[in-house]
This record gives sequence, C-alpha cells and structure tokens, in this order.
Amino acid sequence: MKKKILSAAVLAALGAGSAQAVNLSTDGTGEVLVFPYFTVQGNEETLLSIVNTTNEGKVVKVRFREAYNTQEVLDFHVYLSPYDVWVAKIQDSADGGAEVYTPDNSCTTMDTNPQPFTNLLFGDTGPDTPAREREGYFTAIEIARIVDMDLDGNGLQDYVHINGVPDNCNAIRQAWLNGTMLASSTVDQPTGGLMGTLGVINVQSGTEVTVPATVLENFLDTPQHVAPGSLRPDWQDAVPNSVVMTSDSANGSVSVYADAWTTGEDAVSAVLMASALMNEYTVNPATEASTAWIVTFPTKSLYVNGVTARAPFTHTFAGDTDGDGKACEEIGMTIYDREEGQLSPDGSLVSPPPPTQTLSLCYEANVVQYGDSSDVFSAENTEIRFGNSALPGNAGWAKMTFNAAAHTMTSLNGTVYNGLPVIGFKATVLGNSNVGVGASYAAAVNHAYERSIVGQPAFTVGSGMGGNL
Repeated sequence: MKKKILSAAVLAALGAGSAQAVNLSTDGTGEVLVFPYFTVQGNEETLLSIVNTTNEGKVVKVRFREAYNTQEVLDFHVYLSPYDVWVAKIQDSADGGAEVYTPDNSCTTMDTNPQPFTNLLFGDTGPDTPAREREGYFTAIEIARIVDMDLDGNGLQDYVHINGVPDNCNAIRQAWLNGTMLASSTVDQPTGGLMGTLGVINVQSGTEVTVPATVLENFLDTPQHVAPGSLRPDWQDAVPNSVVMTSDSANGSVSVYADAWTTGEDAVSAVLMASALMNEYTVNPATEASTAWIVTFPTKSLYVNGVTARAPFTHTFAGDTDGDGKACEEIGMTIYDREEGQLSPDGSLVSPPPPTQTLSLCYEANVVQYGDSSDVFSAENTEIRFGNSALPGNAGWAKMTFNAAAHTMTSLNGTVYNGLPVIGFKATVLGNSNVGVGASYAAAVNHAYERSIVGQPAFTVGSGMGGNL
C-alpha cells in the first residue's frame, strides 16, 4: 500500500524537515473521512459505512460531535481487517438523545451495542440535555496501521476475520482495560486507503440521501494508537503543513500552494477553506419539492471557545450567554433561477438580477431550508429559511459567500487564505401524492466550492506556465 507523500519539491517549499502535508484526496481514499452531517430528528436515521480498501489492518477512531459547538458525544476504535467494511446506524436513544447501533462483526471498543451518546462534555453555554445529541457531524481517523496484534499468542491476528468473525476481539478490549495493549502490539504510521459514505434515511416517507465523505490524506506522520477513552488525536494533531491546489479556468493552469502553520487545525482549515460554495435548489410545487443545504464548519470549535475568536472565525461560543448555543458568522447569499443570465432564442437577456442577502450561520453543522414548508431532515439546527416568495424561481442555484473582512488566515509563509473551512451537500426531496398511497424520492449532491488564496504558489503548471510536480 503506497503512502501518498507529495512531491519532495513541493514539500521543500515548506522548509527543512517537512515530511508530509495535509491535503484533500484526489482519488476518494485517504486517512481521514469527514462526514458533514448526522441526524435522528423526526423519523430520520443516519447510516454510515467505512471501507478499508487496502491489504493492511487499520485502527480507526470514529468520533461523533453535536451540531452546536461540536462537543464530542462519543468516540471509539474500530479495528478493520484487510479489505474490511464497517457499517453502523445512528438512531434514537431511550433518553431522548441518540445512539450508535452496528450489525457488523468488525472489532470495536464499544461498551454496549447499541452504544448511547453522552452529554458529559456539555459544560459550555449551549443546551445541556440529550436532545443536543440528535444532530451533528462525525469523522473517522486512521490512527495507526497494524503490524502485529496477536495478543492471545495463538498465531492469528486478533482483529482479522476468521469465517466472518474477528479471531479474538475480546483480547483487544481486555488489553486496553488491563493496560497491556501498547506493550503487546505493534503499529506503524497510517497509510490511508479509507473511503466512506453517509446516508440519511426516513423509512416512513421512503426517502434516503447518500453522499461520500470528504477525505484528507497525510494527516498524521506517526501512529497515535491512544487509548479509546482519549479525546485525541484530533484536528490539532495533524501535521502543521498543508498543500492546496487551485485551478484557473481562464488559462487552464493549476497552482499548488504549500504552506506551514503554527497548529495542526490551521493546516486542516486551510485545506477545507472556501470563499464560496454553490449548489442547486428546487421547491417546484408540481413535484412537491423541498430542498435543504447542509453547511458544516468541522474545525470551528477550536477557534471559537477561547476568550476571543481566532481567525478565520470572528465570534466566540463562550460569549454566548443565553443558552441557545450560537457563535454566528456572517455570510452572503445570491440566488438565481434556472434562466438567469442565459440567452433566449431571440437573443434577449433574462432579468431582473438575482437578489442578494446578508445573513448569518450560527452552528457548526447548519441546515438551510428552501421553500415555505420545507422540513428536510426535520432539522432543528435551521438558522436560515428561504421561503418561496424570497426565491427568484421555483428552481435554480445559489452561491453562499464567506467574504467578511476577518474571514482570513495567513500561513507562516505569508500566504493568505480567504473564507471559512466548510463542507456539506444539498438534499432534495420530491413527492408524488397522485399515486394514491403517496410516494417520496430524494437525492443529494455535494457542494461545489470557490477558493481564494493570495500568495506565491509553490508551483503553477499548465497552459504554458511551466513547472512540474
């Protein structure tokens, strides 16, 4: 299994001693899977899958965070054998919160199955009840590649499936409980090769939307096979270097920016930084349509929980004293119908121009609804709704911008990244009540992004620009 190390020439731009740099995967596999949303609101449940595409064993830390301030509500280890798949479902729990259930045989460190989420870290200024656990986002981080894990000495790897079941998962759990795991096993640096998908399903309405995870590579430069009860590794444990590629459609060139940062979370934020995101919407009454956008800021909590907010965020969560759990960031919004700016057969231009609005998103995992009665995902974390009268047409597209003056980060190299670190997708639900018993259909599409970086790229290639990676 190859380790995706970037060109030595690119890394040289980061300075002496740089071994690797966090970057977005270009092939859909890597070390870190970032899933932008989960929900158990209404009749929704969230399905997930994590796939090991390699012939190596992997230790994966799966971590769930709530939507207000991304406080951790649960994490545990999953031990993936070569070519293994682990699947699970996030569902309602008896206490009004959420829990994880898995029908999978892969070895985990879950105490119970299902495993309830917990509100033990809700000591901030947001809500403190289990209801806060019902929406959020989650990650899967490869924290180590397994070299040897024959803890019971029978000559077989305890996590590897024998006839569909791990040889001895209990030995792995006991090794953590009695403190012998780190002395009795051998692990090495993560090598990537993970991919994954989330699906939000509503059995009663008959809808499901699925989207792939956002994938990061070159996240850890050493194994971090920490105890399952540890809150680490996290974004701050990433290597403090980033590599970001941008393209210029005007001349067909690609610029590669290689930057060093003070912290690991800054490197991850740079990789996810966008000055704008774009997607479509439809609220067409003929198809009983409604649309929601998921807009998630995965690293936000590390910037807003201090006395003052750190760039690129501008407001602190700690400064919120009314218990509603908000640290708001200004956004811009421009919405277009499907015909805006297109030539008609007689050569005229469609008008009037689309409306522009200034709004704010206040959660870490936000839901933006389109349509008067849109209730996609039964979401509680809906800060913005565009009613039918606020839209230029029943269907079209929109651009959300993050261009407040303070929405910038500057690397140790002096490169300026504009915007906010963001991921997400749009989900559209269609109805067909004319069939008599009623029917619903759903689809999801990841957002498209614009990036604004000011500085000297390590390389620019294409369209006569010269240079090679």
